[in-house]
Amino acid sequence: MRFRKTEGAYLTVYLSLVFAIVLSLLLALVQGAAAGAARAQSDLIADLGMDSVFAEYNREVLRQYELFFIDTSYGTGYGGVGRLESRLKAYLEQNTDPGRSLDMTGATTLLKLKNPYLEVEEVSYASDEGGAVWKAQAVAYMKAAYGGGLVSAVREYLDIVEGNGLTAKDVAEETAQRKRAFEEGLAVREITEYNTGDGEELSYGKLSDTADTLLGDGLLYLLLPEGAHISGTVIHPDAYLSGRVKTGRVNKGIGLHEGAARPDGLDDELIYGEYLMKMCGNYAQVKREGLLSYQIEYILYGNSSDAANLRASVLSLFSVRGASNLIYLYGDSTKKNEVRAAAAIICTLLAVPELTEALVLFIMGIWALAEAAVDVRVLLDGGRVPLLKKRGDWNLESLGSLGNPFPGGGQSQRGLLYSDYLRIFLALMNREDKVLRSLDIVEMDIRQSAGNAQFRIDACVDYIQAGFGFCDAWGHEFVFRRRMCYE
Repeated sequence: MRFRKTEGAYLTVYLSLVFAIVLSLLLALVQGAAAGAARAQSDLIADLGMDSVFAEYNREVLRQYELFFIDTSYGTGYGGVGRLESRLKAYLEQNTDPGRSLDMTGATTLLKLKNPYLEVEEVSYASDEGGAVWKAQAVAYMKAAYGGGLVSAVREYLDIVEGNGLTAKDVAEETAQRKRAFEEGLAVREITEYNTGDGEELSYGKLSDTADTLLGDGLLYLLLPEGAHISGTVIHPDAYLSGRVKTGRVNKGIGLHEGAARPDGLDDELIYGEYLMKMCGNYAQVKREGLLSYQIEYILYGNSSDAANLRASVLSLFSVRGASNLIYLYGDSTKKNEVRAAAAIICTLLAVPELTEALVLFIMGIWALAEAAVDVRVLLDGGRVPLLKKRGDWNLESLGSLGNPFPGGGQSQRGLLYSDYLRIFLALMNREDKVLRSLDIVEMDIRQSAGNAQFRIDACVDYIQAGFGFCDAWGHEFVFRRRMCYE
C-alpha cells in the first residue's frame, strides 16, 4: 500500500499555535479589563459612600451658623467614629450590591464586588484643639463672604484702647482708695455745704454719696434705661462643651487636618469676633432662637445667668468709659480748674487744706465715673459714645450735676454703639475661652431645634480619612484611602 504525502499540514499547526496565543491574549485582556472595571467601580463606590456621608451635614448648624459639619450622633446622644463608620459601611453595601434594595432574589453582577474591609482612620471634630476646627471653618466662611477688609474698623478701635490704656486702668478702684485715704486724713468730719457760684450746691457729703452710688452693687439697675427688662434665664455650664472639657469627656480627633489654614493671627481673631457678632445675640439685639438672651455677653464672661453676664458687661463698659473720661478731664484745663477750686473750698471748710490735692484726684475720679454712668446708659439705650471724647461730647458739664448723674438725652450721633464695644471686648479676651464658650452657645441653640435635643459639638466632624478594601469575583484585591473635607 502506498501513502500519498499531504501538502500544507504545517498551516494547521501554525494556526493552532497562533489561535492559542491570541486566545490567551484575549483572555488576559478580558481579565485585565475586568480587573480595571472592578478597580474603577471600587473607586466609584468609595467616592459615592464618602459623598453620601458628607451630604448628611447637620441642617440646623448650617441654617443657624452657616457652617458644614456632620453630626455623627445622627440625632442620638452619642456620636463618634464608630457610628460614622457604620453609616459609611451601609452606603458601601448599598452601592456594591444595588439590587439588594430592589429585593431581586438571585440578582448578581459580573464583578461580584465585596467590601470586606473599611476603617475610618482619621476625623477632625469641631471641638479639636480647643475649637480650632470650628473656628477655622468660620473664619474661612467670613473671608469668602465678606473679604479681608471686614475688621479694619475694629483694628482702629483696638489701637485707641491699647494706645491709651483704657482697659489697664481701674478708675473705680482707684477712686474708692482715694475716698478712703481722704476720709482717713480728715481731722474734721463735719460736712459743710458751699455754693459754687452758679446756684448749685456741692459738698463733700454729696460727693461721698455719689461715690457710694457709683461704686455700689446696685449700679446695673441704675444704668439700665427706664423700663428695661433683664432676662432671667439661667443655665448649667457643665452641660455644655466647656464643662465637659474640664472633665475630659469629649471626643478627640486629629485636630486641623493637613492643608487646613490655622486661624492664629490677629486678623483671624478679629474676623472670628465678627462671625460671633453676626451669628449670636446680645443685649442690644437678642437672638430669638437662642437659649440665652445675651449670648455675646456669655462668651465674654461665662457666667451661668443672663443677668450676671449683663452685669459683667456693664461693669466692663463702665470701667472703660471711666478711664476714657478721666483722660479727657486731665486734658481739659477748664474742668481741671473747676475741680481744683471746688476741692480748695471744701478742704478749707473742713479745715484740712493739706488734703486739697488728694480731694482733687478723688473729685476727678468721681466726675469721670459719673460721666461714665451716663455713657453706659446711652449705650444700653441704643446710642453712641466715642472711645475718646472731644469738646462737646461731655454730658455732665458742671460739678453740680454730680448729684444727678443720669440726665435725659445725651445720645450722640457720633461714636461707637454697644455692639462695637462688645467687638473690642471680644478682641481682647482670652482666645481659648472665646472659642469654647462660643461652642457652648452653638450647643444651646441647636438643642432648641427639633430632633437635636442631645446635640454635642464634639460629635461633629468636617474631615474624614478612610481606608477601603474591595475584592472581585476573580480574587483581585483593591486597597486604598480616601480623604474628604468641606471646603
